[in-house]
Amino acid sequence: MKKRTLAMLLACTMMLSVALTGCGGGGGKDNKGGGSGAAVTEDGRDADGNIVDLTAFAVSLGSQWFTDEDLEIWDHIQDKSENPDKVVLRYACVNRSCDESPSLRGDKRFFIELKKAMGDRVEIQLFFNSTLGGTADQILGGLQAKNFEIASYNVGAYFEYTKAFTPLDVGFLVPDLEAGIAVCAEGSPARDLMIQKCLDDTGLLVLNMGAIGMRHITNDKRPITTLDDMKGLKIRVQNNNLHMAMFEALGCSPTPIAFSELFTALQQKTVDGQENPVSNIFEQNYVEVQKYMTLTNHLYTAGATAMNYEFYQSLPADMQQAIQDAAAKSQEQSGKDLINCEEQMLDYLASAGFEITELTPESQEAFKEKAMTMWDQAGGVMGQEYWDSVRTAIEGVVSGM
Repeated sequence: MKKRTLAMLLACTMMLSVALTGCGGGGGKDNKGGGSGAAVTEDGRDADGNIVDLTAFAVSLGSQWFTDEDLEIWDHIQDKSENPDKVVLRYACVNRSCDESPSLRGDKRFFIELKKAMGDRVEIQLFFNSTLGGTADQILGGLQAKNFEIASYNVGAYFEYTKAFTPLDVGFLVPDLEAGIAVCAEGSPARDLMIQKCLDDTGLLVLNMGAIGMRHITNDKRPITTLDDMKGLKIRVQNNNLHMAMFEALGCSPTPIAFSELFTALQQKTVDGQENPVSNIFEQNYVEVQKYMTLTNHLYTAGATAMNYEFYQSLPADMQQAIQDAAAKSQEQSGKDLINCEEQMLDYLASAGFEITELTPESQEAFKEKAMTMWDQAGGVMGQEYWDSVRTAIEGVVSGM
């Protein structure tokens, strides 16, 4: 077992440059820490260098990905076009901006690159905070109905529409963050299979699979270093049969709770713990209501920025190419951004009070072996032929790293 020492992590955190930007903040239950009321820097620090505003700190970690030219374009990204032949792209997003996570900043990169290439031939309209819908039916159904042209949502939300991304719900199939990014990268055979099935099933073309991250476990009972430590823990999970089956196999009592209600459930001890990517744990500030965090790497979560394919096909060939080029740059940036961000978010969580544990290779293998007892269920959920083909492709990407 490896533990991050608090002193080391505090030192790492204090060495972060205010010029860096990027991890994804906002949305937490208490994104602003204490403080004497003195001025807070742009990266969310007080006069002593302590991080007291998580939103400002998180947003500050992403600016390194955008040049002055990029930011000038972004400042005018929604300017009206006077071009009579313009194409209007309406973008639906449940989040409050494109600055709060690597995946969303990938979308920011996409629109900047598209505007660079197309100029006034494209007019971009951004709708945040679930303005155009917040549920899967509203977002994915809205895309299908052409209520808007492009939307950002995480791949798990596609489950009722297609099982294209269900392989990513199979525990311990993707071993770590770098593997998850590689599996979803441009040119990955696994990505190609998932995107094609999504297109066949829904008529939606996924342009990029933004990096959200590996999922890990927190709890308020004890450090988790072996399978025995999982026994009896009541862990909040998403309402997903494969997720619940995995946690049952690991010895837990999986309990579905809405994400919006999770902080309160942890605070009131309705459940002992939960599982989420680092960025969600950071943004929601679960360190206030949890003590232990274990880097289990049990699942990889990706985003999906998608466009109605019929609409896409109606566009001129050079605009289609510009969209594909912009999406490729978006995909690449989000992965690099997340790798940079996660260590810094973990540093903060450790300094704020989490006892963070990494599983040993032996424990990791024991967790995987136990989770694999439910892999046979995956074929029944998504179709055996599809499961076999994507599993083989994912394992091929991982072994080739």
